[in-house]
Amino acid sequence: MTHVPAYVYILFLLLLWMGISRCLPRTIRVERLAIMPLLMAILGARGFDGLFSQPSLLDVLFAALGLGIGMAVGWRHVSGWKIAVDKTKGSLSLPGHIMMLVIILATFAFEFLLHAAAATHAAWFSAPFVPPLAAAIWAGFIGMSLGRNLHLLSRYMTIPEQPADQVG
Repeated sequence: MTHVPAYVYILFLLLLWMGISRCLPRTIRVERLAIMPLLMAILGARGFDGLFSQPSLLDVLFAALGLGIGMAVGWRHVSGWKIAVDKTKGSLSLPGHIMMLVIILATFAFEFLLHAAAATHAAWFSAPFVPPLAAAIWAGFIGMSLGRNLHLLSRYMTIPEQPADQVG
């Protein structure tokens, strides 16, 4: 752990704080639904690019498959949530849930594992299945966040406004 840059610890603490805050009920502006999927996509692309040379067609196909599966999981996960919409404020009242914390920590652990394997020249890291599998897993995590937030956005757009104190 002595070779881990200090910014990694700071990033971990920031992501941990973000994940824990998602465990509590909160009201957010609808624009904030774009933040996590975008952040995860940027970090995932940067991480993949830093570890592997150019993505192959197989990597892209596995990423598309992972993204689709992740989006379906994320979409399905929030389908039962009771939310409140305030269109005058452009906000959503959401229940707290552990899913985002799990996604954030799993993504961090996955990327940390890959970087550690690359740095230590682990034998399994050079196997031909690693880049497509990594692309699928990264895209799956991104898809979970994206599917979740797209579903919340679609509900924001379609359900009538209901004050938070009337949500059952």
